[in-house]
Amino acid sequence: MNLIAHESQLTINGELKTYEETGENNDNVYVRRRFCPSCGSPIVSELALSPGIIAVKAGVLDDKSAVNPTVEVWCVDRQPWVSLPGMAVSMERE
Repeated sequence: MNLIAHESQLTINGELKTYEETGENNDNVYVRRRFCPSCGSPIVSELALSPGIIAVKAGVLDDKSAVNPTVEVWCVDRQPWVSLPGMAVSMERE
């Protein structure tokens, strides 16, 4: 689960490594995936086409109690047994 936020809303303690992901033609970077250099755990994704917007991996938050999902994306790949009631927005793709 990702939590979409502005980079100014997040404080990261420690250094991260970065992997830049390109489109199908390897032409442009569209996301920078940042992860722990020690264990490889994903921490945050930076969206290249939306400066300042990040996708935080919700599992890394110190306090997850306020996280309440309201949007689901990539529903085109959703498994038939998944049901997420109460979503304000459901998108087939990103």
